[in-house]
Amino acid sequence: MQELASTLFAWRLVKLVLEVCLLALAGQGIASLLIRASGADPQQNFFHRVLRTVSSPFTWIVRRITPPFIADRHVPLATFALLAVAYAAVLFTIADTCIRHGLTVAQCMEVR
Repeated sequence: MQELASTLFAWRLVKLVLEVCLLALAGQGIASLLIRASGADPQQNFFHRVLRTVSSPFTWIVRRITPPFIADRHVPLATFALLAVAYAAVLFTIADTCIRHGLTVAQCMEVR
């Protein structure tokens, strides 16, 4: 049971990092739309800069692996898509880990 708990802890930690970045990217997109609707520059907005800073490690990685013809303005969207796929993979991995140990996913969520 200790092995299950430590494995779930590691996967939940990965899931948490992905959730934070996905929410930061979603917030950045929404904030950008609202700021542009008001006629201001999103790059000058404090909240937009904070969200961009939170998601910048992942967008930097995606910028390095994407071809040069991909515009910089599309990199956050590509990052969001890749992180969403990674998030789904982590969710399925957590469920698979629970099932392999003979627990339902609901029972597995109670494991500390």
